[in-house]
Amino acid sequence: MISLTKKEEKLIVSLQQKKFRKVEGLFFVEGVKMVEEAISSGFNVKFIVSCVDFEAEGVEVKHCDDRTMQRISAFKTAPGVLAVVQIPAESKAADSPITLVAEKIQDPGNLGTIIRTADALGVKTMVCSLDCVDHFSPKVVQATMGSIFRMNVIIQDLFQFIEELPPTTPIYAAHLEGDNLYETKITAPCVLVVGNESQGMSDELTAKVTKQLKIPMAGEAESFNVSIATAIILGEFSRQLS
Repeated sequence: MISLTKKEEKLIVSLQQKKFRKVEGLFFVEGVKMVEEAISSGFNVKFIVSCVDFEAEGVEVKHCDDRTMQRISAFKTAPGVLAVVQIPAESKAADSPITLVAEKIQDPGNLGTIIRTADALGVKTMVCSLDCVDHFSPKVVQATMGSIFRMNVIIQDLFQFIEELPPTTPIYAAHLEGDNLYETKITAPCVLVVGNESQGMSDELTAKVTKQLKIPMAGEAESFNVSIATAIILGEFSRQLS
């Protein structure tokens, strides 16, 4: 049995901070399902830490006690299994009917849910602005429920990304004064832009949008949460383009 060292314990704790994830080129996932997703994804799993009975073919498993696992976990109650994974090299946007663009998403749960939703609806590439929350933070990673291993997430200046698009590419975004989503014909390949939770899209990015879309609401709420709005719009895009 191989035991977790103090140096490795310190490394894992440091990976809860973005600056150390960047320096080490590593992040971690927790829970049996997420660890199994990491192993089967093709990502480079450096090692696994477990305080329960867990085996993984071809990956070193290091053991620790419950107290140590709780210290290194990002959860109030540690799931008991953790994998340290190498952050992959960033790739370019893949050809896809829909490319999702996110500007300044700050809540980890929102970003993780958006990545999970996009994966479920067949989106291959998501472009995040430089000021989005880090998609390899523990809370974002866990909220993706494994989609982080399938979604190509690119961090880029959004105006540079838009400048490099073919000039005829439609750029859609949600707006309270836009056209009815369900009465609009969606054409592909296209881009869908979603904005900050409280401020929405910046004026500069809004000026780049070619078509604003409104989600009809029968109730009295003023708007949807950004992750819910993204799911509704992508669902309609997927329906029309499938």
